[in-house]
Amino acid sequence: MEIKDIKELLVTELEATKSAILKVADDNAKSEYKKMNDLVDEKFAKLNNLPADVKPEMVTKALADIKTMVADWADMEKLVKEGRFAAPGTQGKNFTEALGIAAKENADKLAGLKKGEGVTLELKDMTFGNAFTSAGASTTFVKPGIIELPKRKLHIRELLQGGGMGPNSTFDYVKEITGTGSIANTAEGTLKSQFGLALQETSVRAEWIAGFMVMSYNLLNDVEGMTTFLSNRLPEKLLRVEDSQILNGSGVQPNLLGIQSVGNYTAAAASAVNRAETLINAIAQLEVLDREANGILLNPQDWYNLLLYKASTSGQYSLPVNLVQFINGQIYIAGVPVFKSTAQTFSDFLVGDWTMGANLITREPARVEFFREDSTNVRTNQVTVRIEERVALPVYGNDYFVYGNFDVVS
Repeated sequence: MEIKDIKELLVTELEATKSAILKVADDNAKSEYKKMNDLVDEKFAKLNNLPADVKPEMVTKALADIKTMVADWADMEKLVKEGRFAAPGTQGKNFTEALGIAAKENADKLAGLKKGEGVTLELKDMTFGNAFTSAGASTTFVKPGIIELPKRKLHIRELLQGGGMGPNSTFDYVKEITGTGSIANTAEGTLKSQFGLALQETSVRAEWIAGFMVMSYNLLNDVEGMTTFLSNRLPEKLLRVEDSQILNGSGVQPNLLGIQSVGNYTAAAASAVNRAETLINAIAQLEVLDREANGILLNPQDWYNLLLYKASTSGQYSLPVNLVQFINGQIYIAGVPVFKSTAQTFSDFLVGDWTMGANLITREPARVEFFREDSTNVRTNQVTVRIEERVALPVYGNDYFVYGNFDVVS
């Protein structure tokens, strides 16, 4: 059966049901009608995108999905005709109110209830729109998919240059360190000045960041969008650990040595002035070392505090002229962009040469994997889900980043 045949088969029935709902529906029901109508349009859009040589099983599934929607429309029509949505200009009852009324109406039956008997309480005039704080009439009318916890707006890897490495367990590099002697002016007939360049071979280990969870096989298969949810949610949880490692890893195996760990930064000079001036001083401190300040990392609360300067006389908000700029939602301090991330601790700041100072080197890219054959999974009908990556973090010196704290400033 072709897609157009499916549509022709079902569209008449859908339209008839929708018309019946609109005849008796109030505004509350019509809002639910719109949600379902949007869902119908979405399903048909997916059908239209199926290839011409669609496999029979795909057509069967598509047909089943549409038939389910037809049944949902019929259920909604029944709810509307029964007055289960609030009428125009009236306030429907929530679950608790409707249950209390039903209990009073059936008080005699409840009082005389004997062992083995049951009483059915009909909840009248209950509006599904405000019946519960977290659910609607049925799962059919609920927002599709799984609502995730919030994602971090900026992960630290986005500020660093990336790269790959070979099959070894370490990433090796050579860097220049302070040499001996120096070039100098030399008088005619005298011995010229001798100097030496010093190179140091250094390596950092690629470390695993990983975890696993065990879940029901039924949950994985029965909840719509569960695989997609896990494929999005688990990398977010991994990246949060990666953020912590990039900034504050201790360097004790199996930890990375983070940028804000001793040996990988220069401490900010003490500055008992305001936040903006403190950051200016840190920028200058970095550039005195012949490094280029190209990014400042703050906690969001500190980021917004930069916008709260007030003129001492008028009390009006006023960013320091020629010092702080707010352009298209981005703050710049002396031309250096200021980034915000909850990965950074409140009151800490990191001014850095992010382009040259460090790299996030990938040995094994992040991946999510599912295993049926693990531990007692086969016997308990469960699935093990693993998320992991293997990365190295070379920081090329202690003068590419200036790290400090706002505690002593206004």
